Amino acid sequence: MWHRERPVQASDLTGMLNAMIHRGPDDEGRFTDRNMGFGMRRLAVIDVLHGKQPYYSEDGKVVAVYNGELYNYPDLKILVESMGHHLNSQADGEVLVHLYEEFGMNFLDRLSGMYAIALWDRKTHRLILARDRVGQKPLYLYENGEMLAFSSELKSFMNLNGFRFDVDPKMLSSYLAHRFVPAPHTLVKNVTKLRPGEVMVIHADGRRQRWLYWQPSITEPDSTMQMTYWADRLHGLLVDVVRGHLASDVPLGVFLSGGLDSSVLTAIAAGTLERPLAAWSATFPAKYPGYDEFAWAEKVAKTYGIELHRVDVDLTITPERVRELAYVLDEPMADPTVLPLDGVAKAAAEQETVMISGEGADEIFAGYAGYGEVHSLSWLRKVPTWARNLWIQQNWPGSNAFRRAAVPISERYRGVGFTFNPEEQRRILKPEWVQPDRPGAVAEYWMTHANLPELQAMQGFDVQWFLPDDVLLKADRIGMHYNLEIRVPFCDHEVVDLALRLPLALRRSGKEDKRVLRQVAKRVLPPEIVRRPKQGFPTPLTDLLAGPLHDIAWDTLTSDSALTQEWLNISEVHRLLADMGPGHGTTARQIYSLLMLELWAEEMQSKVRDAQRRGYSSSVIRS
Repeated sequence: MWHRERPVQASDLTGMLNAMIHRGPDDEGRFTDRNMGFGMRRLAVIDVLHGKQPYYSEDGKVVAVYNGELYNYPDLKILVESMGHHLNSQADGEVLVHLYEEFGMNFLDRLSGMYAIALWDRKTHRLILARDRVGQKPLYLYENGEMLAFSSELKSFMNLNGFRFDVDPKMLSSYLAHRFVPAPHTLVKNVTKLRPGEVMVIHADGRRQRWLYWQPSITEPDSTMQMTYWADRLHGLLVDVVRGHLASDVPLGVFLSGGLDSSVLTAIAAGTLERPLAAWSATFPAKYPGYDEFAWAEKVAKTYGIELHRVDVDLTITPERVRELAYVLDEPMADPTVLPLDGVAKAAAEQETVMISGEGADEIFAGYAGYGEVHSLSWLRKVPTWARNLWIQQNWPGSNAFRRAAVPISERYRGVGFTFNPEEQRRILKPEWVQPDRPGAVAEYWMTHANLPELQAMQGFDVQWFLPDDVLLKADRIGMHYNLEIRVPFCDHEVVDLALRLPLALRRSGKEDKRVLRQVAKRVLPPEIVRRPKQGFPTPLTDLLAGPLHDIAWDTLTSDSALTQEWLNISEVHRLLADMGPGHGTTARQIYSLLMLELWAEEMQSKVRDAQRRGYSSSVIRS
């Protein structure tokens, strides 16, 4: 917390820290100096007994707290000790203060890992806030003119005197389009979040500077080298990265679906780790046909002698739990894969403290089926213009594909999480709340990258927004909710950079996806795992909304007290609910998006009022 005019007391941090005990049940630390103070909750993973925060330089002039892991800590330790610094523990974050002393703001360039950092320079009285390159760890900011508060979770601001929970309806279009709100925005006024690879400096006089110290390489790919070269590079890099991610002084396991991504990481981990490895697999029962991959996970586990735990996650998907998840996730986020992740993470946390996850591979290696549209639409564009126009005029089957082929990628693409198109947004939102669904940085991205090859531009958007604001957000919130650290080797920035330099033809060819990763997989996995079609992290959302989640969807969205009635056309909500059923997957995603928005608004409003009853002067403002 930084205050413009008054000193910050340690007691000012109590409420925010109490709201984040789940992120760090093992320890707490606080520091205040004049008009600045910060605190942290610790989940002990490295040097469990001695890694207490905050960290101090030898002269006490640089102080830091951080959340995350530095996977290149052994090299950083050697570096700072060679420069004459003394470390008081084996905790990885202690090197941060010494790196800042030696390299100033360039200290961030030395880091490899996942992190959110707050560093106070007592000589210059400047506060430095930074987020890791790919966005594995969050960092939220709340400003009201008098102070700036920062936190790993938005919900902690509710225990902050003066916080106003004021929904920003101008961001609703963006949420409905993407199923999340792209950074740096949120759906709460005066609350933003640092983008991946972003740093913010607050100077003694209150001036702010905010810039990106790293961005993924969204440029023309490197077409000079062949498949074998790239497969060798990727294989060697993944072995090094996974080895770094396995460092832990507490129990560690892997999430294993039986798909390509988690299986490759499991195989490499099993060949690297010098102790037995356990894996956890989420499954759905036979009443949800096509959603059980356990046989594939079992094959990988048997190949490497891994203990495999089966978790039937349908038992954890209840109306009560979905409501709780709307609060746990911190922001409205409508990715249904959070439902099985919640169940398997809860089970794993009973025995593990750290889990390895295969998230991120689809974005960086072009694994999503939607990326295949680039190939199919390119063929449609070869059809003579008169024939395309006739096809569209007659509205023959496939007309929508011809229409999409005529639209530039910068106007057409809304990301993997695309839920409501612009026309659907105009129908579901009241007219006064309809806004462009590409705010700020997203609009700027498409202006500057519109002429790139379509696949490259699509991946660039997903790596910078869908991956951190959806995929990694749910991994962080669900993991931390269960005191579980989820590590994501595919999101190492060197792996991301390598993947985004691959020739386009080595990313996808027709229906063959993740081609270079598959070459690596051939070296470590049974052939049938490599050849099997992609299934993702499947969630039978339509069946769930027709079954255990049917009543909560209807009752919540049609209630006279629904908060979203202020923003939504209730007649269109009723129409979507009436259309829900088998064969209406798009409708199911849209209903789930509206449901999570309403539950989030209700839960956040309720928690603010709980904070008021505890004596905090936070408030609820209806937009």
